[in-house]
Amino acid sequence: MNESEQQLKQELAKQRVPKLVAEKALPKSGADTLVKIIKGYAVASNGGETQINYKDVASVAGVSANVVSGNNSFLLESQILTSPKYGFYVPGENAVRFAREAAWDEEGAKAHLRKIVLNCWYGQVTVQNFTLRSTLTREDLKRAFAIKSGATEGDSNSLDLLIDFIIYTGLVVENENGTLAKGNFDEMTKSSVATPPKEALQPTVESVRDPSLLHAPPRSGRTTSLVIHVHVKNLDELTSDRAARLKEWLRTLQVDQKTVEVHLEEE
Repeated sequence: MNESEQQLKQELAKQRVPKLVAEKALPKSGADTLVKIIKGYAVASNGGETQINYKDVASVAGVSANVVSGNNSFLLESQILTSPKYGFYVPGENAVRFAREAAWDEEGAKAHLRKIVLNCWYGQVTVQNFTLRSTLTREDLKRAFAIKSGATEGDSNSLDLLIDFIIYTGLVVENENGTLAKGNFDEMTKSSVATPPKEALQPTVESVRDPSLLHAPPRSGRTTSLVIHVHVKNLDELTSDRAARLKEWLRTLQVDQKTVEVHLEEE
């Protein structure tokens, strides 16, 4: 066996060695290329009306077919695309809206991408990490993504590309010193809000110790009062959405259209 044949044999042996891959699909291209692909799918599919393959998108987006194909799994994982049948894809409603509005107002159009991201696994990881901390290093967020996605060291570049894409959407802002800060979370929906532990926001009603009072008839000339204590362990978890839900719950306690009084006391 000559030297060239031996090298060829070694190369084939390396290719047969199984490699660990991430459990979640990760991007293979930067944010600029991903945006071109998303816009390409919107245009080539006539606004999501037609099922298309990746080759149709390549010519419209000005990106090679291999690059489009390499990012399809990530776009499907992100629910930017759906696949009605094998080999054919359709962009989602928010992806189409982003593509249409981006030509006139790209910053405003990014709101549609943020809605998509907030419902993805990496959007939820981002929200959870910024719930407890105001800033993160790039490595902190990268580590959180790696653990959630089951990524290996070989996926390091893809994790960086994922962070760049999230920064592009405006969900995260990169400061001049390289740290990451919370961006625009306004598009957060109830489904994308991490549900706090029950004890974090749990109304507790004072129990009536005297059983005889449970069925006692009301006495004339006297009013009945009900004291409810709401304990919030972490004020950061009392978001405007949760406060609105709590207020709505309190309204259900109104009797004979009498106003429920709310008193705030700090322990």
